[in-house]
Amino acid sequence: MRETRNSRLLVVEDDQVNRIILKRYLEKEGHQVTLAANGKEALELLAKQVFEMVLLDIEMPVMNGFQVLEKMTTDPVLREVPVVVISGVEELNSVVRCIQMGAEDYLTKPVNRILLKARMDASLEKKRLRDKQTTLLRKLEREMNIARHTQMSILPDHLPQQGGYSFGALIKPAMTVGGDFYDAIPMGQNRWGLVLGDVSDKGLPAALFMTMTYSLIRVMATRNLDPGQALREVNHYLMEMNNDNMFVTVVCGLLDCANHVFHYARAGHPQPLWISVEGEARQLEPHPSQALGLFPQPIIDEGQVAVSPGSLMVLYSDGLSEATNAQGRQMGRSGLEERLRQTRGQTPQQICSDYWHQVRAFIGDSEQQDDFTVLAFRREQ
Repeated sequence: MRETRNSRLLVVEDDQVNRIILKRYLEKEGHQVTLAANGKEALELLAKQVFEMVLLDIEMPVMNGFQVLEKMTTDPVLREVPVVVISGVEELNSVVRCIQMGAEDYLTKPVNRILLKARMDASLEKKRLRDKQTTLLRKLEREMNIARHTQMSILPDHLPQQGGYSFGALIKPAMTVGGDFYDAIPMGQNRWGLVLGDVSDKGLPAALFMTMTYSLIRVMATRNLDPGQALREVNHYLMEMNNDNMFVTVVCGLLDCANHVFHYARAGHPQPLWISVEGEARQLEPHPSQALGLFPQPIIDEGQVAVSPGSLMVLYSDGLSEATNAQGRQMGRSGLEERLRQTRGQTPQQICSDYWHQVRAFIGDSEQQDDFTVLAFRREQ
């Protein structure tokens, strides 16, 4: 074990002779030592200075050691400071109580210096490792927050402003970064490419694969390919670059707002929700399809539908339909259609938010297991 030297120590002891003896010994070992005669002085010093360890007596005037431990335990900063109790009280109950209150160790007086050194070195080394771990975790958290900001920044800042149509979208990653994405790509006058994808897995690997897929779809959009051909081209490049057997499901479509036609393509993704102005549920033609990144020539479901006045379509990831409550039950598509009938008078953006509130209410205290993304549009006239 590596010995820890030059640590800042606080010795809390009401007996002046014991304080001086302990101070001289610890300074000889290379430590910086500050003294306190009781618990009150100790807490005042802890509020002003940083210490790597506290050597704490139990029986003291003004404020005893138990009271100091109690105060330190409730403080988010002080609870990280290791405490070694050095006490003349030998009863087992006192030892157990101190350990339960957060003390690292308990030594009885008179203290064996060899044992004290070994216990201190062990406690200080554990603190050093904890501090290092905390620093690394904070660094990772900062980097992940930067990654989240970067990932979210590639999503569209604004949804289309298109006469006769309204749009809404919402994304809620299950982790700091996620594998879902959506986009609304201008494809010329009155034409928009609408995309929603869901990468297998979650976290950083999914986020990186998501960014790659998102970029490829954007590139294919500049070539003005039809949706099905665009997904086949994206798959070609994913197959070349995918060494981790990841895949992505995608639903995309070219919305022609002049002719009111939605030309869609679907690769292993759930079918969009679609209802008429009267609230009647409609279905795209059911055809099989396969996710991108798995097969050289995946099956792509393609078709065209006429967008009638007042009709509403919602593209979504399975973080909506497969949201799971504490009993293991999923929301399911039928419940989503029924909810859409109830909320169809709201704006597409309000409908997206309503679905998110519905998910949160459904799963209750359960943890969000998957990324949630919805993209909706309505023909207003």
